[in-house]
Amino acid sequence: MARNKRTRSKRQAQPLSRWLRRFTRGPGLLVVVVVAAAAAVGVLIFLGMATQDDKGIKRLEGISALGRTRGESNAPVTMIEFGDYQCPSCKRFEETIAAQVEETYIATGRVRLEFRNMAFLGDESIIAAAAAECANEQDAFWPYHDKLFEQQRGENSGAFSFDRLKSFAGDLGLDQPSFDECLDSTRTQQLVFDETEAGREAGVDSTPTFFINGQVVKGAKSFSEFQDVIEEKLAQASVTP
Repeated sequence: MARNKRTRSKRQAQPLSRWLRRFTRGPGLLVVVVVAAAAAVGVLIFLGMATQDDKGIKRLEGISALGRTRGESNAPVTMIEFGDYQCPSCKRFEETIAAQVEETYIATGRVRLEFRNMAFLGDESIIAAAAAECANEQDAFWPYHDKLFEQQRGENSGAFSFDRLKSFAGDLGLDQPSFDECLDSTRTQQLVFDETEAGREAGVDSTPTFFINGQVVKGAKSFSEFQDVIEEKLAQASVTP
């Protein structure tokens, strides 16, 4: 009797075994591989989305960007740029694509640009950003910002030493004693640290990184790529009650 039971169990198992062998050969194997790969990609996407957090961007609300914005305050699209003054890609964006964004969208009141510091390439990134904020105290952030990118000479090479940063202020006709006192005091460095930390919390790991109405764009993309995102956000804004 026990032998008969074992025989029946073996016979019942055979169809499943044969089905598994057929399914994991030829086209069946391809289906398994494709489904498994799709599942893996889905998991990675989910995990990537799960690690994205806008708390860093919300944290920026408590850090004034006064003097570091371009465009109308009520523009339908806000473009937040995280940049480092020693970053070559940031320099490329500022000296090429930024002008097209300015002419097409900022000057026409459709985009508001906000510059935020992501000073993560070394000490000269930090003091350069702090110097730009000292210039901002004299309502000269953007001229000084442009001067820094113009004078970029590689990472931590001495291009942004204290003496050179002070000389840039003189070149721009700023009040030299006030600027020097500001830079020497290091008081504006805290703002740089706070924004850099906010950027990290928001997932910024390279520069330039942009948040265009919340959508992340990394790198100095072509103008047409920025245009695609901006136009999409403008369309969404136009139908939002």
